[in-house]
Amino acid sequence: MMFKQIFPALAGLLACWWLVSFFADQTFLPGPWTVIVEMVHQLAGGSLRVHLGISLLRVIAALGAAFVPALILGIIAGMNKRFDHTVSPAMYMLFPVPKVALLPVILLFFGLGDGSKIFLVALIVFFQFYLNIRDETHGISRKYFDSLFSLGGGRKELLVHIILPALLPRIFSTFRICLGTAIAVLFLAETFATRVGIGWFIMDAWSRLDYSEMYAGIAALSIAGLLLFGLLDFGEHRFCSWKIKN
Repeated sequence: MMFKQIFPALAGLLACWWLVSFFADQTFLPGPWTVIVEMVHQLAGGSLRVHLGISLLRVIAALGAAFVPALILGIIAGMNKRFDHTVSPAMYMLFPVPKVALLPVILLFFGLGDGSKIFLVALIVFFQFYLNIRDETHGISRKYFDSLFSLGGGRKELLVHIILPALLPRIFSTFRICLGTAIAVLFLAETFATRVGIGWFIMDAWSRLDYSEMYAGIAALSIAGLLLFGLLDFGEHRFCSWKIKN
């Protein structure tokens, strides 16, 4: 994602926002300039910076906590049919279950702090990581394995030189999907039994009818998400250049 491509899209979104705000003429929909000024003020000296920072740390921690075990289990399942036939049916049964409904139980186990929020987000995105990594590992042609073994390579070389490089493009794609899911789930979790986080910040502003502050929180969250997606795009261009033609 190139930043020169962002500005036309951003200008179009701001123009649409201004038009809707102008014709709607409602206090609950302030114009973009009012929200931008409020966002800058909140980030510079208000509490928005703290709440946003806490939420981003929770998202990053949850993605990391979910990715590591999913990577290990996904590779094993993609390589070992017996393990796959044992573990994957359980994954299929648990994946569709709405984990958000388990939030009260998770709060009882992990308390009202960061642990419960991180665990809930990690639990939800874990299945997306696992299934994508397993499928991609299973799709690697075994002729590459035979070539490596014929040259004297072992399991370590197989992992480092074939499996992980082959998985990288799918990993970056999955991270994009999981990032959006993680932010959405965390927002919901932060509106329940907590007083810190961007979710609480936005809903607190809404309850006080401070719409400029509410939209400032939403805009700040959107920009933070854009920056994280930009980092993923940069990482993909850096480490998967052979898959990217343009």
